[in-house]
Amino acid sequence: MKKLARNALSFVLVALLFLLVWQRRHELTPVFKDPSSDLLLLGALIVVGHFLNSAEFWVVYRATNVRIGFFENWMVFTSGLLGNLLPGQMGTLYKFRYMKQVHHLPYAKSGSNYGANLIISLGSSAIVGTIGVFGNKISGDSFSLVMLLCFLGLGVVCIATLRLSLPTWKVLSGKPAKIFSTFSEGWDEIRRTPRTTLQVISIDVVKYLATAWRFQIAFGLLGYHQSFWYFLVIAPAAAIAGIIAFTPGGLGIRELFITGAALAMGSSFDTGLLAATTDRGVMLASAVVLGSIGFLYSAPRLRRATTTQPTPTDV
Repeated sequence: MKKLARNALSFVLVALLFLLVWQRRHELTPVFKDPSSDLLLLGALIVVGHFLNSAEFWVVYRATNVRIGFFENWMVFTSGLLGNLLPGQMGTLYKFRYMKQVHHLPYAKSGSNYGANLIISLGSSAIVGTIGVFGNKISGDSFSLVMLLCFLGLGVVCIATLRLSLPTWKVLSGKPAKIFSTFSEGWDEIRRTPRTTLQVISIDVVKYLATAWRFQIAFGLLGYHQSFWYFLVIAPAAAIAGIIAFTPGGLGIRELFITGAALAMGSSFDTGLLAATTDRGVMLASAVVLGSIGFLYSAPRLRRATTTQPTPTDV
């Protein structure tokens, strides 16, 4: 029932996004009908962002003694991008299966690595977003108290989460206890290495700088120009949406967050929605191209690992 409700809500959000964009299609037509070099630059920055995002996971894997190659990790990450365009986070499940079969990483430990990276990334979003809010004000533009409170609240939650140990659930036994123990072990490994947190935050900051530039281009294609500080607020908002979204590829939710952030910063609804849609169009193209390459690289490795070794019994 819960899965059915989630799929139904996903369909409604995507349909609503399509309807809103369709009603404003005349404003997007010039962007794609007569494309400029800015669209190519937009695509290049999307690729850079994906590359940096995959590097974060590589750093976390290495911190937990998973010896995956940098290029291999990049290819597995891009195949996940393609899979996540399908319902049910299929790309994430594919990555988890790949890491278990090829690198013998238990599903629970993949989950803890994934969770730790997301918490650190949310913290990075809070840092960059807060800087963007104040920078926008100092540069003489609007100050958004709403966005500031959102970023500060998010930062507090992330710090508290990373500092706290997971509770010990003695009521668990058997396989559930083993799963939780493995997850907790991976989580504690990340917490014990603050260097890993700093490395991921550093990569994240560079990623957000590239993403902010990307949104500056997307908004500029629609004739809307703002300071770079403004886009340091938009970029983390988009990233947060991507992290928590439950729709395929974050469709609808990501656009909602970008539009909401634009409204909070004093822009119009149409500007935020259409700029997010422009960026989305190039993102989808890059996900299909990069994801196909990643799948062609990773699928044979997964198939060989599955057929040449017994299925691990760990969780």
